[in-house]
Amino acid sequence: MNGISAKKRGLKQFLVAVAIIFPLVFTGCTKPNPASESTSDHPITLEFWTLQLDTFKSTLEPMFLEYERAHPNVRIRWVDVPFSEGPKRTLTAMMSGQTPDVINLNPDFSAILANRNALMDMNQALPARVKATYLPVAWQAASLNQPDGKPIAFGLPWYVTSSVTLYNKTILHKAGYQTPPETFAQLPAFAEAVRNQAHAYGLMPVIAEHGNFLKELQKIGVQLYDPQGHAVFATPAAADYLAHYVQLYQRGWIPAEAITESHQAAVGRFQAGTLATLQIGPNFLKIVKENAPEIYKNTGVAPQFPEDVGVKDFALMLLVMPVKSAHPKEAVDFAAFMTNAQNQLALAQAAPVLPSITQALADPYFAITSAGEKNGDLMALGRSISAGQLLKATAAYQIKPNQNAINEIMDHYVQLAMLGKRQPQEALTQAQREINATLE
Repeated sequence: MNGISAKKRGLKQFLVAVAIIFPLVFTGCTKPNPASESTSDHPITLEFWTLQLDTFKSTLEPMFLEYERAHPNVRIRWVDVPFSEGPKRTLTAMMSGQTPDVINLNPDFSAILANRNALMDMNQALPARVKATYLPVAWQAASLNQPDGKPIAFGLPWYVTSSVTLYNKTILHKAGYQTPPETFAQLPAFAEAVRNQAHAYGLMPVIAEHGNFLKELQKIGVQLYDPQGHAVFATPAAADYLAHYVQLYQRGWIPAEAITESHQAAVGRFQAGTLATLQIGPNFLKIVKENAPEIYKNTGVAPQFPEDVGVKDFALMLLVMPVKSAHPKEAVDFAAFMTNAQNQLALAQAAPVLPSITQALADPYFAITSAGEKNGDLMALGRSISAGQLLKATAAYQIKPNQNAINEIMDHYVQLAMLGKRQPQEALTQAQREINATLE
């Protein structure tokens, strides 16, 4: 637990720095109007930051050239930043006044910036016809509700990953199953059978990582926040659900390290042949094939667990435009170009990701074909299942400006409950109380 504590201390220090610095940087700052008079008569350079996408240079650079040809006065300066350094380098750039025009960030950190009026609102900056092209759940995930009820869209949705269920056919057969469970009700019997008959683990849920348990609660229909934005998730139904996981854990049907390790530990177990199912993006199939070819040969792919809910978990990356961009209109136009259907489809075909544009996601590239299934093309099948469930998703998980702090609180109390140091209802009630304190 020492490593986790150190990580949390580092996160707290970073968030404190953000809270202190941003009022100084943005006090009195007004949002520029991207629809105002363009600077298109003058040569300009747009600085575009991405997160560890240099591997896809051959895909991205032709897009930049195409945009420059259509806009002779514009040059794109591309800066690729290590993934782990994105938030810190963004903060440093904003403090220095050398703000990039378009930045690739995750929603959690973007929400912090948006709450401090540091990012342009795409609901105001983007034409309605362009906004309508994005997948509705992706647009929801890039939005922040304000106290007055008007949402801020703090970035343009870019690429997405949506997990599927990988399963070890050999382990399932030993436990008496052909396919993995589809509903929560089927989970306990499955976990017990795999542990007792196959001498492996049925699942390794990472419910104490990045606030994942809140997403679990939303999946089973628990309301997380009331219309005023207060946390209200500590219900009897939520406590029963947490008790369900506590029981699985304390009976030894879930690996002990599930409450302290990340999803990487689950990937390691699956590759070692000691885990029956793995909830992960289909892009991990390539890793399994390379690292554990024998496991890959016995791997099946099923939809995200559970299958009977409208809320599908997915990870989204954004393009955000700081209000301090020297070229706001051009920045928004370039970001819309990079996230259009054609360019998103090109990126999805080069990288194991999904597009956030409805038209691109419905492309035949993502269609499930019987030939693909018969030929054992697991990657194509995983990609197709992932895209299909995203198209059918009806709601997205709504983040808060201080989502990182909320996640930390939730993870802490889930760990206490799993270890038997708090009763499930007590753990959730305390978590709700502390989360509401952060929201005040």
